[in-house]
Amino acid sequence: MKKIKLIVFLATVGLVLVSCQRNITEPVISSNPVKPTSADLSLTVAFTVNNADSLITFSWSAADFGFSSSTSYAVQLSPKSDFSSNVATLFTTQTLKGTAKVGDINTLILSWNYAIGTPVTVYYRISASVTSSITVYTDAKSKSFTPYDAVINYPMAYVPGAYQGWSPGAENGRLFSYGFNSQYSGIVRIKDGTNAASEFKITNAPDWSHTNWGGTLTKSGNNYSGTLDPSGGNLQVTAGTYAIVVDVSALTITLTKTDDWGVIGSATANGWNSSTPMFYNGQRKMWEITASFAAGEFKFRANDAWDLNYGDNGADGTLEAGGANIALSSAGNYTIRFDPVKLTYTVKKN
Repeated sequence: MKKIKLIVFLATVGLVLVSCQRNITEPVISSNPVKPTSADLSLTVAFTVNNADSLITFSWSAADFGFSSSTSYAVQLSPKSDFSSNVATLFTTQTLKGTAKVGDINTLILSWNYAIGTPVTVYYRISASVTSSITVYTDAKSKSFTPYDAVINYPMAYVPGAYQGWSPGAENGRLFSYGFNSQYSGIVRIKDGTNAASEFKITNAPDWSHTNWGGTLTKSGNNYSGTLDPSGGNLQVTAGTYAIVVDVSALTITLTKTDDWGVIGSATANGWNSSTPMFYNGQRKMWEITASFAAGEFKFRANDAWDLNYGDNGADGTLEAGGANIALSSAGNYTIRFDPVKLTYTVKKN
């Protein structure tokens, strides 16, 4: 009798286990998940430097992958409607809304190399994913933003030398880490008066109390390269203007001779006789000059010669090689900036 009861008990347990196994349902991701729908972004203030800390709100509906899941959402921006390049992720979340600062989006637009003061169409979309390989997107929407003048605070290294009074941290002699890493670069005019050569060092702080590097440079044509040495002597180059790249981790340095830009014309201090030097502002990646100008005309030219010069045909802010003189209608103090890569310029009366 006990044996029969045991068999019945075991059979019952077996049935329960089989029943439990049959009730377990494995989640199946839909082959046609429902993508989220994005609402228009919400910005209740002007897109200006005064509102840099104001918030832009993004919101959207939930995606449906065919089963209850924890879904990750990401807000993406791009200047391309098809998101084929320059795709930036503002933030990720598991909720259905999020915010970003006006200043963060302005910095992003400037990093795409769009001009200050010119409207830019920015496309945005939301991605939804439950695994790294399964992602759906909202339809892209767009918003026009006009980037404002906001200087990006890149990390800096310094190039004190005889050409600027051996002053670490001086505005003349700064390199910038555009990738926020160990590599610093910039363009520096290393000219010590009329001396044929000039000496300098590299420092990692705007003073002499921290690490500074010297060493010996090897010349190749008009260019130099070398290894930075914290106990090395002064570095020395032939006087000139150089694009400098320093890696403070690899302890390498290269200097490539580059064009030295200035302005010339009846509106400038030297008239049409010689160029008035501009200063390379590495934080803006532009050449600039702030000075008193007369009513008249000017052009940009390299190396105090006419081999390479730019003017503006049509006065549209875009430069052409050998183009027309640029007019200043009245005398005054002006800040003039010039981008030799984009071939654009700005003139602002102070």
